[in-house]
Amino acid sequence: MTMTSPTPRALLGALLIASGATAAAGVSAAPADTTIAVAVPAPPAIDYTDDDPWQHPVRPPICNEAQLEMGDVRSCVVRTYGTATDNGWPMPPAPGSGADGDWLWNGYDYRGSPALEDWESEQITSNEQRIGDVYAGDFSSHIGIAALFEGFLAEIVDRGYELRDAIGYGYRCTNASGGWDCPSGNVRDLSFHAWGLAFDMNSDANPITTYRHPSDGNACEVAMATDMPQWVVQTAEKWGLYWGGYGWGDGCSTPATAAYRDPPHFEFRGTPEMADQILKFNLRNDPGLGCYDVVSLDGSERMICNREFVVEPNWRVAIDPGAPATATAAVVNLTATSTATGGFFSLESCNPRVTAYPETSNVNFVAGQDVANLAIIPLDSDGRFCLFHSTSAHGIVDVIAFLAPIEEGAGLRVVPQKPQRIVDTRSRTACDTDGICAVKPVDHQGSLVITEAPAKPYLANLTVTRSDAPGFISAGGCKAVTRDNQVPNWSNLNYRSTEDRANLAIIRPDDASASCAYSWGGTDLIVDILGTLTSNAEGLGWTLVEPERVLDTRKCTDPPCTYGVDRGQVLRVPVTTDAPVVAVNITATDALEWGFVTVDRCSTLEALSSSPSTSTVNVDKGVTAANLTFAEVEDGEICIWSYGRTHLIVDLQAELHLDAELGIELDDPVRVYDGRKGGNSLVSR
Repeated sequence: MTMTSPTPRALLGALLIASGATAAAGVSAAPADTTIAVAVPAPPAIDYTDDDPWQHPVRPPICNEAQLEMGDVRSCVVRTYGTATDNGWPMPPAPGSGADGDWLWNGYDYRGSPALEDWESEQITSNEQRIGDVYAGDFSSHIGIAALFEGFLAEIVDRGYELRDAIGYGYRCTNASGGWDCPSGNVRDLSFHAWGLAFDMNSDANPITTYRHPSDGNACEVAMATDMPQWVVQTAEKWGLYWGGYGWGDGCSTPATAAYRDPPHFEFRGTPEMADQILKFNLRNDPGLGCYDVVSLDGSERMICNREFVVEPNWRVAIDPGAPATATAAVVNLTATSTATGGFFSLESCNPRVTAYPETSNVNFVAGQDVANLAIIPLDSDGRFCLFHSTSAHGIVDVIAFLAPIEEGAGLRVVPQKPQRIVDTRSRTACDTDGICAVKPVDHQGSLVITEAPAKPYLANLTVTRSDAPGFISAGGCKAVTRDNQVPNWSNLNYRSTEDRANLAIIRPDDASASCAYSWGGTDLIVDILGTLTSNAEGLGWTLVEPERVLDTRKCTDPPCTYGVDRGQVLRVPVTTDAPVVAVNITATDALEWGFVTVDRCSTLEALSSSPSTSTVNVDKGVTAANLTFAEVEDGEICIWSYGRTHLIVDLQAELHLDAELGIELDDPVRVYDGRKGGNSLVSR
């Protein structure tokens, strides 16, 4: 049930098997859900219920460059000029080339001739599944176009059109060249059938005829004999196919004394690149199909689609966050959901990797968890990054910001501060957006005003506890959080019932300097401020580094590796850097008991006589939890305090310096990838 592009045999075999199936994707209620509106030309309204023959066809306009680049050709026709080889398709052998005995005419074409053995074995493929009354192996076409041809035929059969016959590849010339048997010997006289880029279907009810008006009027107004309703032709155009029923030349765009109609005929008159883009657009926009851009360890890439919306273990899925040209990294909220087994996600470059697994992780989870974590991921030269799946689970990526060179008036620096708790609904009064103030949890589908928040963008650690149902938190400007009384289209933090969970968030107040947090699921909420963002020079800029695992207490032998970090212990972690602050991903795993972990200055933690007043990671017994945070470096070390015995993993992700030239470019959060829906939401720009 899996299909890949551009390998038509595997792709179309699965597409046809799945064509009548009902797609079902198990989507947890917890992660926030959204659909990104894609700016594409408005497609025509297709009436699939009108089966009347389209006897007076009107050809749509020829596709423009933008439509072809996008692959959305639903409202136009793909038509270039010249031979197929002029458009980039491989050249078949010239008619009559080689020995005389190498060409065998069967009365219709030269298929099966010895002269065509290599061409047909390398460039021509046949359908592996029956389509209507066309049995497996009876329909042949070019291997680079089979996905479009068979996809079109499968769709119209599914929608009720009776497909009685379809003839594709046939090595012959056009009638206009002097005959189908190619007497000229000129390769430019070959029909598109000879390339495998054309086919005829249901010829018995669609005669090829030159029409003339009985009163010498416009022949284009004469009713054409055909059994094809308009929706069949519109479906063909969606798959990039040109219909011969329009006629040739200008396609009856202007009045004519004679109109040559070829209604059984469909062909592809674009380039291989156009075919690939049209295929990808159609597959990605099939609501019953999940398609993923999977990058192998050697850096090669293919699109894999399936009806089950399944991401396989060890897949590296390429994600395009829609970064501005100057961006060098993305700041994203990564969520794991549909977690049937325990595992981890890692954000990484899509470049070739020599090791089977990445050396660092961003999100760790156990079966049944919905887990989110903020992450910083450098962008490849094409503006993308990859999401590695250690197991079959779905990832969701919300872009929060980008890192780009700081320019005059643009780019925000970080001003770290001592962690400060400004919201704790367990013990402090908080007000919802209706103005009701009390010491109580945030209601299900309720929004809380973060009243003590800074007026400028800020970094905050969000923590939920004592949740009465699975849910998620979305934090941002109050206008964005409460817009149109709709569920926010991003999430910062996901949790299960009765689970303690924390995650770092970048929150941008609205133009009234107000920020809010929305909760799907009733829960207590804690907000700890870790710093603010400023355009002033006193803030710290970002320096990207290769992600590095600087601690894993599961794999070392010296204390505290006998069993992780003990309760109340301060762990000093050496880091090789001259930066005053580093961004680190802290993972607590194999916890022996409930607890929490706090990252702060070493001197601050060493001076404690009781528990810290803030937390970085919250973890339940036997569970794995991770969170990105900022750690101040003192004498080459960062420090971690733990309440509860647990193993700790520390991955360094970035450094912050006064003279660093990368700053944060904030925008509204946007969901760019949702594995539950089949990959990238941003199909086009």
